[in-house]
Amino acid sequence: MFLALVLAGQGSNDASPLLWFGALAALWASAQLMPTRGESGTTALGICVAVLAVWMTATNFFANPSYTVVAPYHAALLFGGYLFGRRAAAERGLVYGTAVAFAVVLAGWAISQQLAHVEQRAHGVLVTPATLASVINLVLAPGLVLILLGERRPAFIAPLAILCAVLAATLSRGGWLALLAACALGLLLIHRARLRPQTRGVAIVGGMLLFGAAAAWLINEPLHVPQLGGSGETLSGASFRARLELYALALSGINPATLAYGAGYHAFYYLLETGRDAVPSYAGSMTYFVHDDYLQVLLELGLPGLASLLFLVASPLAQAWRRLPRLNPGEQVALIAILAALTSMAVHALGDFPFYIPLCALIYGAALGMFDAILRAARNQGTAVPTAPARPSAFRRAAVAGAATVAFWILALPVAAEGAATYARKQWQAGDGQSAAYWFEAARRLDSRDWRYHWYAGQFWTAQARGQSDPAAARLADAAYSASVAANSRDVRPLYGRILLHSMLGKLLPNPADAATLQEWSRHAVELAPTDAVMRAERERILRAHPLGRP
Repeated sequence: MFLALVLAGQGSNDASPLLWFGALAALWASAQLMPTRGESGTTALGICVAVLAVWMTATNFFANPSYTVVAPYHAALLFGGYLFGRRAAAERGLVYGTAVAFAVVLAGWAISQQLAHVEQRAHGVLVTPATLASVINLVLAPGLVLILLGERRPAFIAPLAILCAVLAATLSRGGWLALLAACALGLLLIHRARLRPQTRGVAIVGGMLLFGAAAAWLINEPLHVPQLGGSGETLSGASFRARLELYALALSGINPATLAYGAGYHAFYYLLETGRDAVPSYAGSMTYFVHDDYLQVLLELGLPGLASLLFLVASPLAQAWRRLPRLNPGEQVALIAILAALTSMAVHALGDFPFYIPLCALIYGAALGMFDAILRAARNQGTAVPTAPARPSAFRRAAVAGAATVAFWILALPVAAEGAATYARKQWQAGDGQSAAYWFEAARRLDSRDWRYHWYAGQFWTAQARGQSDPAAARLADAAYSASVAANSRDVRPLYGRILLHSMLGKLLPNPADAATLQEWSRHAVELAPTDAVMRAERERILRAHPLGRP
């Protein structure tokens, strides 16, 4: 499990199918080492997790003009985490201890980078400080609930105190508010369960939070972490203004078609590229995220996707509120701790993007699975005669095997394509053009939906055509760029590569683009990236070098 978290954490920064596949494989291996305790069976929550995962994958395959391998892997990590949580619920103490150890290592790495002046704000291997805060909250919030209800071991409290300090050091206001919301909900559910938070526990939690704030001040103050925006504006004010601009842009992209099935996973990145004038705060910067996961899911996955996500957020709370008074104290404590973790991420998603981070999706899914398994076990305890779990029917076993085979195929092909492309680049750097050509072409055929592999091949063949004046290489480059544009009509890079090929090496092509076509391509490139100085300069060059009326 620790290895799965490490790989998912690295994969949250480096968008690599190989890392995500490794995390899923490690998670599967961990689950196989745990005993089966009747966790089979369907629940409304499990069905909703599966529906959301299938919807993410299906819309990405069939309704996304910019297919991305990220979508099926994010879906797999969420659903895989859920299945792991179902299996691991009986070993939740061991699982939670592993998660705490991972979070402490992650937090220690982040703080060491900050103290070494590598980073101004702690975020470690993760994308942003807010992402680190989300991960810490998923581990810290349950621990604070356990301390409130009587946990006193110093070996348990000490690592959580470290996490409090690192959470404060991230300077993530969304992370702080999310933890406060999780603690408030925890207290409310403790009251609902008729449990009594111990006075000493309250004092310990308060002391840990004060220690965290003081430690963060001691870390950040000597490093002169900036607190102002670009023109004397406070950091909070600049961040809030930027978010409002992102929200307005996302809302502008919603229409009847996107409400039905979404604009496509990670479509907001391309919406931002074409609408940067509406988001001056992000001039010169890029982001894939609206910084409100619910709004982004509505834009990218439509109303079905948003409804599924809201069900995952609200259903555990509703079920717990109804069932808590009838459970035994051990089950009550476990459910309240898990709900604190789920709440921290659900609240943080209002102002950041934890549901779009692979590591967060994995942990959130595991927490959902544990929650479901605990409630199901409590429900089964009420039966008069415990019965052994029924053996699944042949039809069900065949359906599960078929679904697993399809899922493996969907997830394995991008790994093979990434491996082929990586090896091709190494061979190219080593000067072995023949081997590089073979593996570039293999990569684009293994995962033909992914525009990047066509683009990589186009760059390679362009270099070969330029260096050797080779018409065959020029034709292969043109075919690769054309396939890349067809696979992703939203990205400007393959179109730009094709413009350069036809305008500079057109004499090597059997049918070079004429002046009108080059001007149309350059105009469209500026539409796709209107603030990109390179695209504008290329447009001007095309207009001068290829005026209408000249070939």
